[in-house]
Amino acid sequence: MRLKVLLLCLFLSACSGLNQGARFRLTSVSWREVPGWKQDNLREALPAVLRTCERAPDDLISFCQKLNRHIHDDNETLRKFFEQNLTPYRVTSHGSSVGRITGYYEAEMTGSRERENGAQIPVYGLPDDYEVGQKTDTREEIETQCLDAPVLAWADDPVELFIAQVQGSARMTTPSGEVIHLGYAGNNGYPFTGIGSILKKEGIQGVNSMPEIRQFLQENPIEAIGYMRQNKRYIYFREIQGETPYGTAEVVLTPERSVAVDTNYIPMHTLMFLSTTKPDKTPIQKMVVAQDTGSAIKGAIRADYFFGHGEEAFQTAGQMNQAGSYYILIPKG
Repeated sequence: MRLKVLLLCLFLSACSGLNQGARFRLTSVSWREVPGWKQDNLREALPAVLRTCERAPDDLISFCQKLNRHIHDDNETLRKFFEQNLTPYRVTSHGSSVGRITGYYEAEMTGSRERENGAQIPVYGLPDDYEVGQKTDTREEIETQCLDAPVLAWADDPVELFIAQVQGSARMTTPSGEVIHLGYAGNNGYPFTGIGSILKKEGIQGVNSMPEIRQFLQENPIEAIGYMRQNKRYIYFREIQGETPYGTAEVVLTPERSVAVDTNYIPMHTLMFLSTTKPDKTPIQKMVVAQDTGSAIKGAIRADYFFGHGEEAFQTAGQMNQAGSYYILIPKG
């Protein structure tokens, strides 16, 4: 239904003669105008697309039924299928097709199911009286008072837990080697404040990326508590069995093929083609799917690119802050 609304908005914009100064505009383009389209390995995008098809909104059902007959095609045959069944639309905002692309990943931390020492921190599930959107206790109050909520596990490092809350998901490894998969369940209703902006306000220099921020916080544990508590938003988790992490679209995210978007502009499950670079300037020109959201992801051309999990994903995602553009791919008919 959201895709139908999007197309209606496109039709009305065209009929009303909105110019390039319009706040949000979709322009139909040829596949030749999509940078990197011919070079993308589209078979690598199939897992993300098929996961969206499992929960397909009405607008994608016909497309997904056709796609099911092509899942074993080679890359070039699959490309022809997409070209024949999708139309690319360039997204522009205020006359520009360039926006900001950041990165995120599934956090990793160590801990245990039962508390093993007094330094461990509880990982909370939803409070018993939880209501969506209701402001309750701040981060500081939650951390210093007894919260009426289930404790899912105990984290060894408060900085690792904080970063896991920023990312919205985590894998916790216990001393026995068990991996506990934790997904986003809700929050305490307070707005999100980025730790980078907090440190900048406090006059801390040389900590511009998440790897640098993590190192600084871990090397200054006493001061770190106060800095982290300035972000009043607190995230509650749920334990997930099987593959993780799940995005807002309630599908498992696919590394380097799933993105978080602002659903005021881009509906969940929208097929897209992203054109940007990694922090080392390596091109990213790939078919992706809108399968997640984030409190800091706001704007018509604004996306968070999912890198997966592990230290390499953390290092790359933590430095990702690139210019980029994208095209939405709408089924024909």
